[in-house]
Amino acid sequence: MISIFQAGGPVMYPLLFCSVITLAIIIDRIIFWFKLRNGRRLELIAKLCRSSQPGCNPGELNEIKQDLIGKVLLVGIENDRSMAGWEMKLAAKLELDQMIQYQGTLKIMVSLTPLLGIFGTVLGIIDSFSLLGDHSLVDPIAASGGLAEALITTAFGLAIAMLSLIAFAIFQSLTEKLHYEMEIRCTELERTMKIGG
Repeated sequence: MISIFQAGGPVMYPLLFCSVITLAIIIDRIIFWFKLRNGRRLELIAKLCRSSQPGCNPGELNEIKQDLIGKVLLVGIENDRSMAGWEMKLAAKLELDQMIQYQGTLKIMVSLTPLLGIFGTVLGIIDSFSLLGDHSLVDPIAASGGLAEALITTAFGLAIAMLSLIAFAIFQSLTEKLHYEMEIRCTELERTMKIGG
């Protein structure tokens, strides 16, 4: 593996940096979504929506605060009815920022790494042609090293881009689903509070 990396030339180092960033983001987001999934307390959230009263015991409130949707709904319940909708929107925006964290970086990697791979390809082909143009070159096969460099950087760039694209699509889908659910439950709570008021 090290020999393949070295054969890829100098562009492999920025590609390695990009791959480390991509993997770090993917691991961070997997941990985030795993914790979020385990922390869901939808039955408690539904109970809060139906009652729209803050009279829960501290244990229930702590359970609700572990859930993104629960935290947003709790903000609505704890505020004045006239301001509940606005306060929930602000809280939802903060939670959405957590959900989409680093997705922009993954999107950049989808575009950047293939370009780096192509850049490595161009450098490798330039090396090959410069060697072929050298009249003192005894073995023309030696020029194939530049072509190998070109292919390796392209392959690495595409591999990182594909991994970033798959991860971005999955995390974006999870974000959209949770955001949609959050909007529905906030609307339900607002209606319940209006009827109750």
